[in-house]
Amino acid sequence: MKHIKQYSYIIIGAFLIIIGAYGQISGKNQEKEISLPGLQELFNTVFYYIKSNHVEEVSNQKLMIGAIEGMVKALDDDHTRFLQPEAYNEFKVETVGEFGGLGIEISLRENFLTVVSPIEGTPAMRAGLKPGDKIIEINKQSTKNMALNDAVSILRGKPGTSVNITVAREGYDDVLFFNIVRAIIKIKHVSAEIIQPGNIGYLRLKQFSQNSAEEVKKELLEFKKKKVKGIIFDLRWNPGGYLTAAHAISNFFIKEGVIVSTKGRVESENRVLSASSVNAIFTDAPLIILANEGSASASEIVTGAVKDHKRGIFIGTKTFGKGSVQNEIRLNYNYAILLTVQKYYTPSGVCIHKIGIQPDIEVKQYELPDSDKNNFKELHNQKIIEKFFEQPIEYSPENLKKFMNYLEEKKYPLSELGAKIIFKNEYYNTHKRPVFDLEMDIQLQRAIDEMKKKI
Repeated sequence: MKHIKQYSYIIIGAFLIIIGAYGQISGKNQEKEISLPGLQELFNTVFYYIKSNHVEEVSNQKLMIGAIEGMVKALDDDHTRFLQPEAYNEFKVETVGEFGGLGIEISLRENFLTVVSPIEGTPAMRAGLKPGDKIIEINKQSTKNMALNDAVSILRGKPGTSVNITVAREGYDDVLFFNIVRAIIKIKHVSAEIIQPGNIGYLRLKQFSQNSAEEVKKELLEFKKKKVKGIIFDLRWNPGGYLTAAHAISNFFIKEGVIVSTKGRVESENRVLSASSVNAIFTDAPLIILANEGSASASEIVTGAVKDHKRGIFIGTKTFGKGSVQNEIRLNYNYAILLTVQKYYTPSGVCIHKIGIQPDIEVKQYELPDSDKNNFKELHNQKIIEKFFEQPIEYSPENLKKFMNYLEEKKYPLSELGAKIIFKNEYYNTHKRPVFDLEMDIQLQRAIDEMKKKI
């Protein structure tokens, strides 16, 4: 121990002198890669000295779990995650379709905690979070260098409690502040309705869960009984899910050919998933896919397959661009790792990872006009909107006008379109949201117009 103390003093005294030369020295030492036994010896040595001599005692578990998390972080892969028991339990609950939280799918993109997609009908969607929003603070704590698991743990919580989120959004000069009350998130994955006139089948899928294929199949068979003339399949805001569900659902519309292929380092595990005519349900009726920047992963598999096979057309905006496949590997003591093992490729051989899929017909949804954005920020931060909607109020042209007059009195006026977008969002906080709202949904309006040309 005395020997160690002497060297400690030397290191402290010499640190400022040798720091300039460190880069040259370390560069020479690292020209030759260290062997695995050598690395293991290095790890054990560091572990020994930390355990024996660090100023504060630290448990074996904390050191080893930290080492594992560091190993995963070194992959520089946004989608590989090491799940500790609490996070793993939440992950398992989420895939079933009910969990406590805000209702957003988040990811790390370019080292920023990024919203992939808010889930419709959840606190996150009602609050106005959007795909691409960069979460820079949670409860005034910076998310810089925050692990994805840690962020999820903070965002999740007891229903009825609130969390403060600071967001940087493209097109806004200043950050946006959101105070969102957590709730039990119940996801009804599939909804369907027939649009008249035209007898068009509208099918919405919000997430690719373990049961999604069976739920979609049930609705498609019902459409068949009712002799629908065409199908609009809505995958907007769908963050993805199980590869098997994406394959099965694609096969309902495509009777032959490759749907998706996966390629990784282990060649024997590379797969080509093809369609089978036995599982096809709707292969002749006109098909339109609706997707947007919140459509990721499994949503992009279906969209890519339909587009490449020219089975239907894709209307909307460019998809998110998640083209990697993760295996859920269960470990001892209720730990797990979601490990990226492959990238997937559309039938034409394209990997859309970090690229996304371009629509055949680009249609952007209604957004707040630029003239409204600054006023909206102040209305949101000062909770002026919430005060108007403290008592439930019906949506009507008369009440919309009252709302616009109220905003003018508060000196933060909005255009009629901006006021209508906000009024509708607030209205659906206290009223059942319809399967679709044609007044505000110009992407669906365009899909119906295109479908009428085909049927």
